[in-house]
Amino acid sequence: MEEARICGLGVKADMEKREEIPGREARTGPPDGQQDSECSRNKEKTLGKEVLLLMQALNTLSTPEEKLAALCKKYADLLEESRNVQKQMKILQKKQAQIVKEKVHLQSEHSKAILARSKLESLCRELQRHNKTLKEENMQQAREEEERRKEATAHFQITLNEIQAQLEQHDIHNAKLRQENIELGEKLKKLIEQYALREEMTKKIKKL
Repeated sequence: MEEARICGLGVKADMEKREEIPGREARTGPPDGQQDSECSRNKEKTLGKEVLLLMQALNTLSTPEEKLAALCKKYADLLEESRNVQKQMKILQKKQAQIVKEKVHLQSEHSKAILARSKLESLCRELQRHNKTLKEENMQQAREEEERRKEATAHFQITLNEIQAQLEQHDIHNAKLRQENIELGEKLKKLIEQYALREEMTKKIKKL
């Protein structure tokens, strides 16, 4: 009876420990009621099978002492299994916390990457607009320079034509002046000859 009481207390304590195991708290707001219902039915089936197997195993024993010893052994096995589950649970919880931490870090890095990409895209668009504006300004400046060059060339050609025309006019004028000088020279020569002839005739007349 004392062993039964101890085992009974142990079973009760084990049940209390199972209720206190981290991760076994009641879920607030299950994601799917149908899934919880199916899970409960599966647990009931599993527990029902275990209880049935345990009862069948106990029925094979003849004395209460043997049954009590079997129950204590079953309890010890379950206690050991519970402790192993708790250890695994703690390891899994640590892994889960690490994974959550890494997930948060990755999400932060992802957000930073998206922000950086957005800034780069904005800078690229701004650079493209600037390059387009600069290209248009350069083309406009090149057109203006070409227009100025054409205007300067045309003005230079007009000036050159005017100078050439003036030179031609000067050549014509100089030719006229040369012709006039020649004619004046001939007239002057004739006048000198006439004057000399008159002087000679005057001298002859005086001698007479």
